Amino acid sequence: MSVPISKISSFNMSLLWFGTAVSIAEILTGTLLAPLGIVQGICAVVLGHFIGGAVLFLAGFIGADRNCSSAESVNLFFGRFGSTVFSLLNIVQLIGWITIMLIIGSEAVNRITDGLWQLPPHTFIWTSILGLMPCIWIFFKGGCIDKINRLIMACLFMASLWLAFNSLFGENISSAVSPQDSNMNFGLAVELSVVMCLSWMPVISDYTYRAKNKIKGTFCAAAAYCFGSSLMYIIGLGSAVHFQTNDICDIFALSGLGVIALIVILLSTITTNFVAINSASLCFNHLVNRASVKITFILICFLSIVMAYFISMQQYENFLYFIGAIFAPLFAVLFSEFFLLRNNFGKINTDKIVIKNCLLWLIGFIIYEYLIDYTTFIGITFPVMLGIAVCNFIVSQLLSQKLICVKKF
Repeated sequence: MSVPISKISSFNMSLLWFGTAVSIAEILTGTLLAPLGIVQGICAVVLGHFIGGAVLFLAGFIGADRNCSSAESVNLFFGRFGSTVFSLLNIVQLIGWITIMLIIGSEAVNRITDGLWQLPPHTFIWTSILGLMPCIWIFFKGGCIDKINRLIMACLFMASLWLAFNSLFGENISSAVSPQDSNMNFGLAVELSVVMCLSWMPVISDYTYRAKNKIKGTFCAAAAYCFGSSLMYIIGLGSAVHFQTNDICDIFALSGLGVIALIVILLSTITTNFVAINSASLCFNHLVNRASVKITFILICFLSIVMAYFISMQQYENFLYFIGAIFAPLFAVLFSEFFLLRNNFGKINTDKIVIKNCLLWLIGFIIYEYLIDYTTFIGITFPVMLGIAVCNFIVSQLLSQKLICVKKF
């Protein structure tokens, strides 16, 4: 007998995804937009999250409509082998996010505790605490988690508003451009906003398929994430311009918010990592059916803690673009199959690979990587996704007509 799946209300879906967006990784990415200044930077953030939010909604709706997780939806359109490859890539990028959050979080906590109480740095202790805290949540029952989640979201929202006000309306806000960041342009800034949404596209269906109301629940998830993420980007942008530094740890230390900044770092790291670890566990369970989600959850926590001691943050921006290169063409194929071609692969032989879709993904990956230095004013994600979707539609129509001709012959 199958175990009934607990449903998530639209309100709780909003809280969950707003909490996911309230992240120091998002604030860090916002600091990279500082060379554009406040006005252009905010315009890039809003435009990028509008594009990213739209594709995030479409990705979540497929899972909600088909009542399947992200890995299962990819399985429907790429075959079992294709789904296995993308599941592995998704696990890698999720563990990468978790590790990045731990690195930034522990370093920021070290700086703040040093400024507040002159405590020596305890990187090992803080990394371990931040890495293991999500494990506690998996042993709570659903109702308890909802109550804790609402309390944390209220605290995070108030603290975020305080940080936003301090960064945007504090004294001596400058619009100077840092010389080392002069290569930043409006198109790249838009792309940096879009790819953050792309990084959660392989995750969102893990939650929207449990939504009580498919359309409303999915919309609330995408809208809450984009609102929270935009707020975090603007906080990072305003803080970097205000304090004339892109170092997120220095920004928190200079903010003067003291314990408030410490609370934001701790809670945002835990809530964001919980979603990422949970999805990575579900994705691994899709590959290894007998694996325990809870055991996998704990192992991912330990793995991320270990990796946090060896990974460098120097390639953070390239990591974001790599995510875009993987998932932009992937979901372009999914969207065109589901919304344009109206294909229903409920009876597909999942032991085989869907060669056409995998080749289109590979072409899209190469095009994205090649064109990233020549990005348009709306970034590169939307043009690449549109191009791959159109190509898939045309190729599918040609193959369909050829098949009809062969049958007639």
